[in-house]
Amino acid sequence: MRNPFRIRVSQRGTTDEEFVRLFGAGALDLLQNVKEPWGSVVFLRSAPGGGKTSFLRLLTPRPLSLANSLASNSATVKATREALREVDAIGSKGPEILGTMVEFTYEYRELANFDRGNSLFRELVNSRIVIATLRAVLERLERPFPSDLDQIRFAWEPESGNTIPAEATGKELFDWASRIETDFYGRMDVLGEPEPISGGHARLDGLKWFANARISSRHGIVHAKRVLLFDELQSLAAGQRRSLIDFVTNAREECGVWIAERLETLTHKDLLSEGALAERDYSGVIQLERQWSDRRGTGYTKFVENIAKLRAAKADNFGDRDLFSLISDSDDLATWSQAFGQACVDIEARILAGRGRSPRYHLWLEEARNKRGNPIERAIQWRVTEILIARDRKYEQQAFDFVTLSTEELDKRNSSALERAAEHFVRTEIGAPIYFGRQALADVSSFNVDQYLSVSGELFEEISAKIQYLRDKPMPLSAERQDDIIRQVAKGRWTDLTRRMPLGREARMLLEGIGGHCQAQTFREGASYAPGVTGVAITMEDREFLIDSPDEKIRHLSGLREVLTSLVAHNLLVPRLDHQNKGKTHVVFYLNRLLCVHFGLPLGYGGWRGKKLKELVTWQVHGAREEEPTFV
Repeated sequence: MRNPFRIRVSQRGTTDEEFVRLFGAGALDLLQNVKEPWGSVVFLRSAPGGGKTSFLRLLTPRPLSLANSLASNSATVKATREALREVDAIGSKGPEILGTMVEFTYEYRELANFDRGNSLFRELVNSRIVIATLRAVLERLERPFPSDLDQIRFAWEPESGNTIPAEATGKELFDWASRIETDFYGRMDVLGEPEPISGGHARLDGLKWFANARISSRHGIVHAKRVLLFDELQSLAAGQRRSLIDFVTNAREECGVWIAERLETLTHKDLLSEGALAERDYSGVIQLERQWSDRRGTGYTKFVENIAKLRAAKADNFGDRDLFSLISDSDDLATWSQAFGQACVDIEARILAGRGRSPRYHLWLEEARNKRGNPIERAIQWRVTEILIARDRKYEQQAFDFVTLSTEELDKRNSSALERAAEHFVRTEIGAPIYFGRQALADVSSFNVDQYLSVSGELFEEISAKIQYLRDKPMPLSAERQDDIIRQVAKGRWTDLTRRMPLGREARMLLEGIGGHCQAQTFREGASYAPGVTGVAITMEDREFLIDSPDEKIRHLSGLREVLTSLVAHNLLVPRLDHQNKGKTHVVFYLNRLLCVHFGLPLGYGGWRGKKLKELVTWQVHGAREEEPTFV
């Protein structure tokens, strides 16, 4: 059985029909924050695997047409069509936009060594905008490319010294662009040492031509809202990227321009501040992971679960089975009752061996002994009691042992966060599964679609094996097996970290320091930061000093700045601004949730501890310094 979770729908190896059937319609909800998606400049940003290319591909002619035509016999495609209708990409007569994708590659970056004034870069971009538009128009007309290029014509009114012909057939424009491509590669082949080169275009006329050219076929004028889709902008050299963005944002042409790029292309000022997310002189920025995390409710969970269901349905022999009914959401009590029952005994013994034997806690202990429910619920109650006693003993100078605490006081001091911490403590201590169930599957993805597919794909691999050999009544994947698989994925990501990232060794050392600190703080005796600590923070003043200071002033911190920037760009640290504590405002850097799995931490957000920049530098150099709890 081929594992459909291994398919990356953005890849051209996936057919357009397969792509449309696998697309999660919920992704289009993110357009609600964009004022004019088809008539302005929109930036689409994410860490690798966020779904940028898939988003853009849906807006190209053939996928749009298929989303409209296949909807009549596919409920999943119908959802995509309705979502596209809501944002006016599809109308009553079919697609309303002409999405034209230009994909950048690293050959442009190599060009920067020779092309000091970006003239050859502009020439190459102009030619590729033209070729991409020719292909898109024929796809919209459902005509073959390139054989029917002579069936379409383009006319526009260029400025003096035009680079793109004022009037030509599609075939003539294709020949014009092909000559540029041929000359480009010819010049690159004969170049030796990097030297300035002649030729190229003084202007980037491709956007102006795309927005204003009159497009016609034998059937008349081709009417559509035009949207130019630039993908993989991180492939460009810094000067090329800046030049392109400056031109696009200043051009103010009457068409849409979408620019998709990885976060790694942004500067530290963008990534460590509001700059990457704020609107400037363009319609909007869609930072995929951030927008998913900012949306209230279960929007992201529904979105990725829908993708998972679509993937599973494509697998051989899976049939109409419900994927999530095959992923257990609870423990197997037959397996774990004894261990949790023994935990109750052990916790009570620990309490009585310490200062919990005081008459002050008599009623609290009786409450735990009389707790009804299964062994898991009783173990959690005992652990809550132990934690609350530890907290109370912390202030023993104010306590009198002869004053017995009431059960009402126990309830008053308890909370849902404390119960979650207590459960995490118990499960960690006895080795019971922690990371399992459909919600945990969404949580560990850190709002990144590729990360979700990586984890769920590993679970599906085992589920599919069960279906092959127990086709009638496959058993749900147990909580402990899910936990094992998720931990294996987390371990693999951790092991691969130094290879995948720039400054990988320094990044790993800093993460070891942060993770070790979060462990030590999470598993404190009194669970001071229930349900756990999963991030560290610096003051906004320290952040401003780090990102705004000249390089020569902070040479001792430049390495930290680079590593933090890289970790944020790869979604391994997630910044959240403007957290208030003790009269100061902080930016919190939360660990990616798979890193939380690696360090044995809970998956919730909220718990964090403030740190000084010098402490982060120490971690970056030396890694974890605090002693880890023995049971982690």
